[in-house]
Amino acid sequence: MQVRFTDDELAEALAAIVNRIADEAGLTDKDRAMLKRWRSTKMKLGSDDMDDLVRKANEDFDRGIQRRSRSQIRKPDWVD
Repeated sequence: MQVRFTDDELAEALAAIVNRIADEAGLTDKDRAMLKRWRSTKMKLGSDDMDDLVRKANEDFDRGIQRRSRSQIRKPDWVD
């Protein structure tokens, strides 16, 4: 099975995570602004950092799927 995340999907996920961290982590206003500024400048669509995140996320997800499919093959039928 091949699952690939797009740049847009991961950018939305990153925005949701950063916003939740900024809102719930008890950060100061200065730190919250710095975190959101980092996301909007460094992790914008098309940037090298965002491209790296997309590539690594897809590689990690693919590795996880491969590991699970291998372990299912080796698992005896009678074990659930």
